[in-house]
Amino acid sequence: MVSGQNWESCDDDVKLFLLDLVEGLRSQLGSQLTGIYLHGSLAMGSYYRPKSDMDLIVVVKKPLGPELAEDLGVAVATHAIGRPSVGSIELSVITAEVAKKVPVPTPFEVHYSSQWHEQILRREIDYTKERTDSDLLSHLTYVLQRGICLFGKPIAEVFGAVGWEHFMASVLADCQWILEGDHILESPYYGVLNLCRVLQLCSEDSQRVYSKDEGGEWGLAHLPREYHPIIQQALAVYRSADAVTEEERATGGRDWDQEQLLAFSDYARWRLEGLMESCQGDGTG
Repeated sequence: MVSGQNWESCDDDVKLFLLDLVEGLRSQLGSQLTGIYLHGSLAMGSYYRPKSDMDLIVVVKKPLGPELAEDLGVAVATHAIGRPSVGSIELSVITAEVAKKVPVPTPFEVHYSSQWHEQILRREIDYTKERTDSDLLSHLTYVLQRGICLFGKPIAEVFGAVGWEHFMASVLADCQWILEGDHILESPYYGVLNLCRVLQLCSEDSQRVYSKDEGGEWGLAHLPREYHPIIQQALAVYRSADAVTEEERATGGRDWDQEQLLAFSDYARWRLEGLMESCQGDGTG
């Protein structure tokens, strides 16, 4: 088991990979670029090389137009091929107006993640249509509260506040997927730690955001003891330094007790049904 890395302490090849990406974006976007911002595990000190992605928000001054958007997407996807870890980039490009006003639904210019990699490289994405992403409401909240500026204007100057009710709606939408059927079996440590994090968000009145690490530790301190073994396993697998293949990444290459996972999913669903109205309803926590 290893400690989570942060931006200052991360492995040299990870830092160089991202700094090279920053330079490439600066070169391609020129004066259009407002800033590049790191969020997620690497910004919060919970980056675990075998499991974690590298999360970025890129802000541009105005809409890119289809041709530049497509070229930028291809450039990011091409850069991702040379990544030093199993985890890849998750990157969204938004305009400065979107960053400041945070409209709902939230439009973006370009999105890259591993699931879109091949389509982007084959230039199969239609950049002439406006596309929106509910996950951006969560990502922008993480940037504002715990993000790091890698280039450009300070975070406080660029990003407007996301209504807490919109943030929670975004988080709960992702949570609902985990709770549907037996989805938690597909990515056990991700599902368990995210459910802990959402329960923490709904149980507290701080309107602060947390990492999966922090959510798991909160779960051990606040949730019934019968669920501690599965939470402890999720934390141990998430934090493990053991190398995994792309195919093993979702499970950490470990065996999981399906009954324990489904029991925890049922418990989280029951708890969230009781907490849902209070954590979404009036936007106060």
